[in-house]
Amino acid sequence: MGMRLGIDIGGTFTDFILATGTGELIISKVLSTPAAPEEAVFVGVNDLAERLGLTLDAFVSDCDHIIHGTTIATNTLITRSGPTMGILHTEGFRDVLYLRDGFKPDRYNLQLEPAAPLIERYLRRGVNERILHDGTVEISLDEGSVRAALTHFRDAGVTSVAVSLLWSMINPDHERRIGEIIAEEMPEAYVALSCDILPRIREYPRACATALSAYVGPAIEDYLTRIAEFFQTHGYRRDLLIMQATGSSARVPDIQQRPVLAIGSGPAAGPPASLFIGGREQEDDLMLVEMGGTSFEASMITAGQLPKSADTELHGFPIGVAAVDVHSIGAGGGSIAWIDSGGMLRVGPQSAGASPGPACYGAGGIEATVTDANLVLGYLNEENFLGGRMQLDREAAEQALARLAEPLGMATMDVAAAIYRIVNTEMVGAMRAVSVMRGVDPRRYTVVVGGGAGGAHAAKIAQELGVRKAICPTVAGGLCAFGMLAADVGHDYLTTRPMNTGNMDIDAVNALFSDMETRALSELGAQGFAPEEIKLARFADAKYPYQSHEIIVPIPDGELGDADVQRMADSFHDTHERLYTYCLREMPVDMNGWRLTATGGLPTLPLHSESLGDGTADSAKSGSRSVYFQELGDFLDAAIFAGELLRPGMVVSGPAIVELPTTTIVVFPDHTLTVSEFGDFRIEIPQDG
Repeated sequence: MGMRLGIDIGGTFTDFILATGTGELIISKVLSTPAAPEEAVFVGVNDLAERLGLTLDAFVSDCDHIIHGTTIATNTLITRSGPTMGILHTEGFRDVLYLRDGFKPDRYNLQLEPAAPLIERYLRRGVNERILHDGTVEISLDEGSVRAALTHFRDAGVTSVAVSLLWSMINPDHERRIGEIIAEEMPEAYVALSCDILPRIREYPRACATALSAYVGPAIEDYLTRIAEFFQTHGYRRDLLIMQATGSSARVPDIQQRPVLAIGSGPAAGPPASLFIGGREQEDDLMLVEMGGTSFEASMITAGQLPKSADTELHGFPIGVAAVDVHSIGAGGGSIAWIDSGGMLRVGPQSAGASPGPACYGAGGIEATVTDANLVLGYLNEENFLGGRMQLDREAAEQALARLAEPLGMATMDVAAAIYRIVNTEMVGAMRAVSVMRGVDPRRYTVVVGGGAGGAHAAKIAQELGVRKAICPTVAGGLCAFGMLAADVGHDYLTTRPMNTGNMDIDAVNALFSDMETRALSELGAQGFAPEEIKLARFADAKYPYQSHEIIVPIPDGELGDADVQRMADSFHDTHERLYTYCLREMPVDMNGWRLTATGGLPTLPLHSESLGDGTADSAKSGSRSVYFQELGDFLDAAIFAGELLRPGMVVSGPAIVELPTTTIVVFPDHTLTVSEFGDFRIEIPQDG
């Protein structure tokens, strides 16, 4: 097996993890370049080649697989830097995107402002046509109304067009014809059709996913073309793979056809990484917590199953696809501390990012961040950040904190401690959102720590939630990049055909799955996967009659018979009861969407382990320094350990600091860190009772 490279662009750092042919993992970080994200990729790849003593061409051509997670789609949406866009709807339904689903995100907030529209109303146009729920045509497409709308778009400078007609997921003929007319009238325009992007019931999520694709699509297409050309120019022989929101990777052309799949691309690799780490540590119930430079992500994995949801949103916009369920907030190492109008200290969601970055980076930042606080509190080593590749400026951090301390009437050190407590509280809230708020007891879960900043906070926030164990892998500083190496190549297929278990046409269901499976085997086969390397999994979007939203439930494999209808219903009842504590087994179940997930397995990452030894950790001790611990309200002299020198079986008792090239682990008083046979750092967290 040759080398495999994972690349994850973050708000502050771009992470690289290289799995060599011998199974060695090499982790690297470079500062992100927001103005031109590909520049950080080029720099990081060159750095890795130099570390291996190879030319760039030799290094790239030696890679069997390159998997990339990109923030282009997410950043385009957040910064509203997409093209001037128009959307075509069925006549009378031009306001679907404005009316949304009829719910407010904060229903009790009377002052809540409506979300800024992605497309202004004068660029949302109706066309004369109507298809009914069973696919029959009630009103034929009036091509004149389409051409008139496109003339209006041209005059308004529209360069990207979305099309979302009623019931196009059942009968796409009108949308397909509109696509042909756009190609005639506006040949340079980017086009997204809802029947291609999200053939799912419910007009708002479908229209939104289509609009998002049209909005981020041009930027995605340009960026991925540049990245793919870079690797191909330097000798890469295979398809560049892009991480999808679904938790698997796909080729560049697949992402360009459905750009919505690239939204949340990087964070979606966190759960697959956690699954891999949990598997080797024999842990099935996991809570991922990843704290990077800009954001904090939390996700729950129960019984070793990748969590997915069709209700994922980004900045208030549903992306519609069955994405990996990751909850994200603006809390990272670069999160800026500030004083609100009431005189209270706040942290985030604004971030210093990579430029100018935290004050201690010495790149022009003057606002205090979480990283500045962590440095002043003694958690970070100003001489050994990123394995000594980056020097931190403690004086600049203290000056930034002092600017907050004066109006607050606090000592600088107290402000640093307050920032640490506040950001921890924010992160505990995110962890509760994916556990307690969903009726899940987090105390039986093991926390998996990710992100460059995660090791300094994870054990403390886990303790506040009642968790007794955390695992910080050696790849924590680039966990998502590692997840890209662990994830499979995948395609997701969706066919909408509403049915009910009370009168289900099981032959029609078999025909739907047969068609999707034939397509899946053909597409993955064309990518070089043998039939035995392909896994197929079936699901359905199911709900009780009169419920507003579906949940995704598994469907049995193979030829289905009448007896399987009850098994499908039971699958929904069981899932509903697990999620919401009740079910109504006497009721029939609506099943509206039929899904197939097809994955092609990349070669399994080798598991390198060592026998547990009985050596002491003293051999890895590099010194000590004064470190602040909030439970004591004071500084203690804490031992410092070089994480790379800690061997399996070694034990570190808190208070202590374990320094790794891409993260720093704080071992709090009464906590115990043990190195596992795989080199992961297992932290035992005492709890009362």
